[in-house]
Amino acid sequence: MRKIEFTETVRMGGVEYLDGDRKSFPKEEADEYIRLGWAKDPETGETGERVPGSQRLRVNPVTQKFS
Repeated sequence: MRKIEFTETVRMGGVEYLDGDRKSFPKEEADEYIRLGWAKDPETGETGERVPGSQRLRVNPVTQKFS
């Protein structure tokens, strides 16, 4: 788990995180939000560069079987 602080308002699913909100996410997920510039590491200040429309969210493929 890695704690991040959002640097802008982000809506994911039915949840909205406001600028300044802090939350812990699994490390890979938190790293992605930091890479995209949506959040920063509150301890180190690490953040990515936010360039609207030029960065895509990396999504891992998921397969679900129904019986």
